Amino acid sequence: MIHGSIAQNPMLGARVQTLLEELDGLPQQDKTSAALAVTASLLEYAAYEMAQSDEARHVARLILLAADMERTATELRSKASS
Repeated sequence: MIHGSIAQNPMLGARVQTLLEELDGLPQQDKTSAALAVTASLLEYAAYEMAQSDEARHVARLILLAADMERTATELRSKASS
């Protein structure tokens, strides 16, 4: 399900939907870590864009969230490969 401004942009909404479908096609043990890694990348992108015009505390929060998601994704990948 696509929410908010993504739904208002048909091209972006279609790409997000395609990405979600590709994630659904992954093996069960890879889905969560892949979704978290993609989310971390998007958060880092948002932080970079926000850094150009917004308060540092918001940027820092996004960077910390992205790092936490990437760390969790890495842990899940390690656990799945053991």
